[in-house]
Amino acid sequence: MEQTILEYGKLTDTQKLEAVDLFLEGFGHFLTFSKDEELKKKLLFEIFDPALFKCCLEGEKVLGLIGLATNEVRPLNFKKESCIKYFGKFKGGLISSQMNAIFQKPVVKQKDELYIDVLVTGSEARRKGIGSALLNHAFSLESYSTFYVEVFSNNQPAIKLYEKNGFSIEKCEKLSLMRFLGAGYPIKMVRRTH
Repeated sequence: MEQTILEYGKLTDTQKLEAVDLFLEGFGHFLTFSKDEELKKKLLFEIFDPALFKCCLEGEKVLGLIGLATNEVRPLNFKKESCIKYFGKFKGGLISSQMNAIFQKPVVKQKDELYIDVLVTGSEARRKGIGSALLNHAFSLESYSTFYVEVFSNNQPAIKLYEKNGFSIEKCEKLSLMRFLGAGYPIKMVRRTH
């Protein structure tokens, strides 16, 4: 079956929920601000950037998700009003402030640089070219010639995927706190096309 890549904003509500579920499957363990999975889903459904998140579909089903960050904007913005709507004034304000301290921090400096903030495929779609298709879509965006991604050293399948798609290791942060939490250390990878 043919695969297509669509912006998150062009998906149906059902497909958007599938994209949110994929995100939570891959990154939900980092969202420790609530145990209420339904509230987290509602929040993410609302705050995913409609243009910077792209989804790979096979037929009508979402199989993969990529979130792209530029030197001006990142794909996840924990908007204060959305956080307050789902978690109340105090906790919602705190969630917005703390999460945006991470997810709105600039990750690239130049206009021709693109950062792969999120890349996830569903468990049934792994090793079927979905991740590569999403990366190739990012590489095809004409305004960008340098691509960055960070991955944890314990995630060998992801490292192999990035290497297969032309990334090389630029920097390892072996003294990272994440290493002591069991995730391995962060590895920054780069792909330059010019």
